[in-house]
Amino acid sequence: MADDGLRPCEQRGSSPNVSEIILFTGNAFSVADGKGRFVLPLEMRRQVKQSSGGETRLYLSVHGDNPCATGFGESHRRFLFTEVEELAREARAQGRDYNADLELERRLGTIEEVNFDDGGRFAMHPDIKEEYGIADAVFFYGVGRYIQIWKPETLVDSKDRPELIRNKVRRWLDQRAAGGVK
Repeated sequence: MADDGLRPCEQRGSSPNVSEIILFTGNAFSVADGKGRFVLPLEMRRQVKQSSGGETRLYLSVHGDNPCATGFGESHRRFLFTEVEELAREARAQGRDYNADLELERRLGTIEEVNFDDGGRFAMHPDIKEEYGIADAVFFYGVGRYIQIWKPETLVDSKDRPELIRNKVRRWLDQRAAGGVK
């Protein structure tokens, strides 16, 4: 617990309209439309909007350990900042060195803000698409505080993912190759 009495996701001066904790679950596919936009799944869209104080604001970033992008709302972006502050306080209290600036660069410096329309359509930032080789399809995977956004083929090849999810994505890719999914 922080020595100033704040819970990990509370912010001084934060908007009362920004929900503190959103836990994303579930999964869905999206195929890019003619303009290259993807559709954020309905429940995830509702949660991102709730997390962002009613705004249709989605934050995209790179995942620190997995070969996928991440998506989240304002409350998680604030949590990332607050968590670094907490780690810095703990390091000072224990007399350890901690480079908070470097950690903030790693956590916040790769975030790209995009907006989505009422139908959930959004244009993925080109740098993030290029980083993960995303072309015309993504798999949204809710894993708690954020959504993982995978190139489907990469998720299938990721041996650390649950077999159930890998098989689901593999079946979708097979159906798509057979012309059953656009």
